[in-house]
Amino acid sequence: MAPGVSGPPSLSLQSIQIVPSQPSVVLGENQQFTATGHYSDGSTKDITASVAWASSDNSVATISGAGFAKSRATGSATISATLSGVAGHGTLTVTNAILVSITITPANPVLILGTIQQFTATGTFSDQSTQDITGSVTWGSSDNSVASISGGGLAAGLALGSLTISATSSSISASTTVNVQLATLSSITIRPKNRRIAMMTSQQFSAIGTYTDGSIRNVTGKVSWTVSDTTVARISKSGRAHGLAPGTTTITAALDSFSASATLEVTDATIVHISVGPSGKTIYQATRLSFTATGLFSDQTTQNITSDSKWSSDNVAVAKIGGGGTATAIGPGTANISATFDGVSGSTPLYVSSATISSISVTPATAVLAPATFVNCVARATFSDGTTQVITNVVNWSSSASSVASVSRGGNVTALSGGSATITAQFASVSGESTITVDSSPLTSLQISPPSASIPQQTGAAFQATGTFADGNTQDLTTFALWTSSAPSVATINTGLVTGLAPGTAIIVAVFNGQVGTADLTVTSATSSSLVSSPAATNFGQSGFTQSTFLADFSDGTTKDVTPWATWTSSPAAVAAVAPAGLATSTGAGTTAVTATGNGLNGTAVLRVHGQTLPPQGPVHALPRIERPMLRVPMTEPG
Repeated sequence: MAPGVSGPPSLSLQSIQIVPSQPSVVLGENQQFTATGHYSDGSTKDITASVAWASSDNSVATISGAGFAKSRATGSATISATLSGVAGHGTLTVTNAILVSITITPANPVLILGTIQQFTATGTFSDQSTQDITGSVTWGSSDNSVASISGGGLAAGLALGSLTISATSSSISASTTVNVQLATLSSITIRPKNRRIAMMTSQQFSAIGTYTDGSIRNVTGKVSWTVSDTTVARISKSGRAHGLAPGTTTITAALDSFSASATLEVTDATIVHISVGPSGKTIYQATRLSFTATGLFSDQTTQNITSDSKWSSDNVAVAKIGGGGTATAIGPGTANISATFDGVSGSTPLYVSSATISSISVTPATAVLAPATFVNCVARATFSDGTTQVITNVVNWSSSASSVASVSRGGNVTALSGGSATITAQFASVSGESTITVDSSPLTSLQISPPSASIPQQTGAAFQATGTFADGNTQDLTTFALWTSSAPSVATINTGLVTGLAPGTAIIVAVFNGQVGTADLTVTSATSSSLVSSPAATNFGQSGFTQSTFLADFSDGTTKDVTPWATWTSSPAAVAAVAPAGLATSTGAGTTAVTATGNGLNGTAVLRVHGQTLPPQGPVHALPRIERPMLRVPMTEPG
């Protein structure tokens, strides 16, 4: 500091204000005080945690170092807060006023099925004072099967219906009527948003409904589908549009008072090449394999034309193929499977082995299920040449106790009542078994994991619901629980899969068989700063498949897999076609770049396709069916 220049005067505490200054509480209740310091420069500061708190009469009220007073007896006590020789004072009066009435809020609410509602009980006392007594009353529900309520006033809607919620303290009580209703539709979106197809080809559109409870449901079969120009395209009740003539038309899906639209452009592009995959696979007699036809058109676009093509086999004694591209092996040998569209054909060899089934295993080998839940059993055959293959859809399924657990043709086992059943997968004289125990003991709790999660907006996370039964058994109930979000504008949820829409917080709720589980979700405003492909480059043969995964680095320092939320393209398309989830199918030899776009960022993976198809490979080990729908909201709308 320069000579002759003086600094500002030192800051000093002038007074302390206690809030509230003269509160009155009923005996047994508590009071939180705060202390505000007023300083010489006119500023104020919360000094509640810095002052020394004291009560003039600890027999009336005691006070903690944090300013929290507890009433002990009727009377008055002076509450003081002291710091640096400065003190502030207030008076706490403890009365023996009696509770006169209770008010429950909210009054007569509508509770959406599967959601939660926090109720508050406010007590009015004989001295006209009021207090929040939510934690001290006894809460009750007139019908716990419709809605349950915890000791803290948190209610959960479990079934449709009407009931009464009550709050009681001694002889004073209050009640309110609650109606548990279904969530209603709040919006519809169409996927894909915009699409370009060639004449005589088709495109499947899906309608996704968002509901007032934050849930997302596929409503494709419920909406009414229309096209604005029926000379350009027509659309079926299931949402599949067929291109008729060059032009642009609007596809609209409507349900109740909601609608959404997408643009469909039909071009005059002609088919140039068809790629059929998978290529060179080996399967066994009586088993099946599904093929895909990818068309390359004169405008260098590619399309999945599996349902638009005519399928054939050049050796029906070896394999037959249906209109949807699924081949069934008949006998040993080689058959060329062909897809034909508008005079252009593509084919790939299918090899049928002479090996025979030596054993069958069923997974899961054992399972414990609650009534009304199910499990997908998978049958895997071991053949005489030592190889294995999933044969779930070709075996004959049966249950030893169909009243306990039934089984469908595809191995879906549904639990019906308490007991044990043996599920058998039979092929010719060979069989495999699974033991299913149906646990009819009461479900005692439902836990969601993780209990809390934080995700950037426009990304997602997966939650799991695990139920615990009275006998100690547990079961993954993720698929069967009713999932909701307390803040649909912040996050939506579908079968445990949550998508963050905007920054904020939400409570994720799962309900099953009268039990409720909750988890906390935070959606941050973090933005992605880069997209990186894994792997960066891939080599594979014609008619082959490869999956690209893209990881995003976010501004909060986290890294997340954003593959499901990206928009995908490939260039040149004559080498590979890429599906919305990043699955690329080779259509010709060469090198192409697969690009993922999200939030204005691009990431690229390089695909190199060999000039020849891959040599004959071993049997196809098909994955078991996944029953959980996985609806995703993309990071950006596809163009």
